[in-house]
Amino acid sequence: MIYLLFGLALAALAYQLLALASLGRFFGQPLPSPQKRPQPGVTVFKPVCGLDEKTRECLESFLHQSYDQVQILLGVADYRDPALPLLEELQATSPHEVKIILCPEKKGHNPKISILRQLEPHARYDIWLVADSDVRVGRDFLSSAVAALGEKGAGLVSCPYRAGEARTWGAWLEALTISADFIPSVAVALYVEGIRFALGAAMIFRRENLCRIGGFAALADYLADDYQLGWQMYCSGAKVALIPYVVETVNPEMSLKDYFLHQLRWTRTYRICRPKGYLAYGLTHALVWSLAACGASGLAIYAWGLAAFVLAVRLALAWFAERLCLKGRLPAAAFLLLPVKDLFAFGLWLLSFLGNKVTWRGARFRITADGKLVPV
Repeated sequence: MIYLLFGLALAALAYQLLALASLGRFFGQPLPSPQKRPQPGVTVFKPVCGLDEKTRECLESFLHQSYDQVQILLGVADYRDPALPLLEELQATSPHEVKIILCPEKKGHNPKISILRQLEPHARYDIWLVADSDVRVGRDFLSSAVAALGEKGAGLVSCPYRAGEARTWGAWLEALTISADFIPSVAVALYVEGIRFALGAAMIFRRENLCRIGGFAALADYLADDYQLGWQMYCSGAKVALIPYVVETVNPEMSLKDYFLHQLRWTRTYRICRPKGYLAYGLTHALVWSLAACGASGLAIYAWGLAAFVLAVRLALAWFAERLCLKGRLPAAAFLLLPVKDLFAFGLWLLSFLGNKVTWRGARFRITADGKLVPV
């Protein structure tokens, strides 16, 4: 048993080093050069639900792009949504065409996709960008994304994201999960098997590629709609690409319970969407396996040395990803939670196999074998 545990620890350590190398290679490449004018028109889809202190800043980052032809569709499901007055104010001041569209119908179990389906008939241009309302981008984002769509010959382009300002322990853990686990795993997947999925913070694609898979209606009942959008386009023959442009998502003031429920929902969804990859993900928990080997060895000095080295590599990976690659602002004290997060993540990995029910937006769902939502 001790040899097995040491073998797992060394394999997981090798993965961490591979992740470091993959991050350096991916973020070291230049962004595509913006296309010369005239630039093709872009329709931006923005489902909006609710209002917080960052909503204005996030929406304005899209409404004031340094791009010529932009149509922005703002969709809300309820005329009583508190964001509506802000949307009307932004519509009046935006230099681009902005339409506010009420989307009251419930078209599927995924509320975001339901809004997108109702925005779809209003799109003027053939290049579409979908971005969550809690995402903030730079003024050159559209130029870079459209250039990537043409330069890489892709049917869909997405990009990595970082968590915004974190002010609670749950938010710190969420930011660490993104920088120390998720983004490194995406970089490794890029070079090991290629990208066959999309990252949902911001996705740009051509109308024809979406129509080929059946439009937004094809995603109506999926929880992981971003993964399904990329995967279904890939299966339809479109190339899916990733560019090193980092966008920022609002990091809500999560409690530890909020973090736990969010990660449990994510792990169970990931397990169903990518069962083989998710099983392999369990083998990447280097700190857990090194501590297990340490216990099996009777707390031998050489085992403690391995565990200490693994922890140093994990901290280096988290710091490298968060500060140098994603340009995040997570405080130094938050990195002290990394061992806790790693142990917590392994527990969630085990727990994800014990059921297929999740809580999302206050409702309970069962996730089917193909990743669809069924109300409980």
